[in-house]
Amino acid sequence: MFLHLYFVRLILFPLIILIFSCNNENVSEYKELPDKIYLNHNDTVQYLGKETCKQCHSEIYNSFMQTGMGQSFSHATKIKSVLDENNNPLIYDENKNLYYQPIWKKDSLYIMEFRLDKYDTIHKLIQKIDFVIGSGQHTNSHIFSINGYLHQAPYTFYTQEEKGDLPPGYENGNNSRFTREIGLECMSCHNAYSKHVENSINQYHSVPDGIDCERCHGPGEIHVQQKLSGNIIDTSKYIDYTIVNPSKLSSSLQFDICRRCHLQGTSVLQNGKNWNDFIPGTVLSETMDTYIPRYENDESFIMASHVDRLQQSDCFKVGGVSCISCHNPHKSVTSLDNNHFNNKCVSCHSNCEETPKNTDCISCHMPKSSSIDIPHVSITDHKISVHSNSKKVKGSFKELACINNDSPTNLSKAKAYLKHYESFDQNPMLLDSAFMFLKRCKKEESFPFYVQYYYLKKDYKKLIKYSEYYSLDELHNIFTSNVLSITYSRIADSYSKYNFNEKSYANYLKSVELSPNNLDFLLKTSVLEIKMFKFEQAKIRLQKVIKFNPNFEKAYYNLGLIYLNVDQDLYLAKLNFEEALKLNPDYIQAKDMLKYIENN
Repeated sequence: MFLHLYFVRLILFPLIILIFSCNNENVSEYKELPDKIYLNHNDTVQYLGKETCKQCHSEIYNSFMQTGMGQSFSHATKIKSVLDENNNPLIYDENKNLYYQPIWKKDSLYIMEFRLDKYDTIHKLIQKIDFVIGSGQHTNSHIFSINGYLHQAPYTFYTQEEKGDLPPGYENGNNSRFTREIGLECMSCHNAYSKHVENSINQYHSVPDGIDCERCHGPGEIHVQQKLSGNIIDTSKYIDYTIVNPSKLSSSLQFDICRRCHLQGTSVLQNGKNWNDFIPGTVLSETMDTYIPRYENDESFIMASHVDRLQQSDCFKVGGVSCISCHNPHKSVTSLDNNHFNNKCVSCHSNCEETPKNTDCISCHMPKSSSIDIPHVSITDHKISVHSNSKKVKGSFKELACINNDSPTNLSKAKAYLKHYESFDQNPMLLDSAFMFLKRCKKEESFPFYVQYYYLKKDYKKLIKYSEYYSLDELHNIFTSNVLSITYSRIADSYSKYNFNEKSYANYLKSVELSPNNLDFLLKTSVLEIKMFKFEQAKIRLQKVIKFNPNFEKAYYNLGLIYLNVDQDLYLAKLNFEEALKLNPDYIQAKDMLKYIENN
């Protein structure tokens, strides 16, 4: 690693001299250099935010702010939200028997959850909303923050159908209410890069106000510094290597910028990487690989599948069409009529072999359709082709196909099958495929994923045997703390299944040492501490969880158990059980404890 950095510096040093010495009337002119020699690729260069860019590029800024990307994430105000006093439909989850109602109090938005018993309200919970996610072209969903921990509220407004409903994934009895965590993987595509609290799942120091310039151009600090010092590049002749201009990149690197977020699927990070690591102008597969399940006779697609569908088009495979062939990222699609896009088609297809039914190429060759993952939404199919009206029956599963990397490693494939099984489809065949690829990997690079494999198979004995044969402690330089901490937690869970409490506890302590702000790990550790009669340690840990997130119902319940059974403080026990039940009206154990207290 040191040798690599030495040669990088050796290459960059004469380049920097060239930039600063070839100044002629404040215009630096130098020859085009390879794609990777962008100065803002250095990991010391800081992101400055779009307001800094606005100072010199106000016209582009103002136009970009009208796009879906520019409006992707914002504070929950009446200006941002499509909801108002006259448009705040009540929704009902029949599976959970819960209602949800948006409420405005001045310029603050709240979501009220309640349950009725005939005409009586027997449960009510009101949560203030801090952020709206989604531009409003398709949806507005709602995020709230508690001490920086971000969660999604169970209410989405679908603007195309002007309908309120549960968010995607909450339907069919899967309503997780106010507990869905907004992790960095989600945030890194719906927003500018956020300041995530390392080793937490969903805690942030701060979150920006929408996707910004630097998501496509890279961090801007060195660009601003050089412009302010008078080093101006004549970009009509030369490339300014202080900032990435996607139009000057090779077609594959251009495509990687769009692939980063417009290629939704099962994405897996390369070892040592996190979701904020990709910089425009670098190869996306160096940071992550994205996989999509392939089935026989399947033409269905998900919301953010633009890149995958376009790559299946002859316009891409033969004609070399890319995203920016048709889209100007600085200009809102809603401001353009169909003629704009039809003219893009005509620029290559001036003659038609058959008599067209109309002058609208898009409606026939890129028809709108619903997506399989987002309800009440209609999107343009980016597979440019002659579409058939006949519907094929979806066939059997073939594979997980890597879309952004023609040669993914066996480790990458194993991670993808494990993640797809865990997140989307509990088909045992996926685990079999994962194991096949794991066996082709080096043990030191695959340790956490063998643990994940046995954990998902619920083969805890083999997990324990494997973890004792190889030492995770020796692999800390290979994996991120997040990967290490969840691996220690899974090992601890496995020991706990067989009441090997001391070994379980040792691994839980390692998990919370690596991820001290991960509330799930703190809770698991405290539960085992109760089991091991370490009541004071458990109490301190549970109080820490509640301090971090006062909505953590299980922390109140377990704290109530300590007050009831150890301190014999019925008053404090009752308060904690009541708080747990207030947060979750279906918390059966909390109800039982309250009945026990009432009867004693």
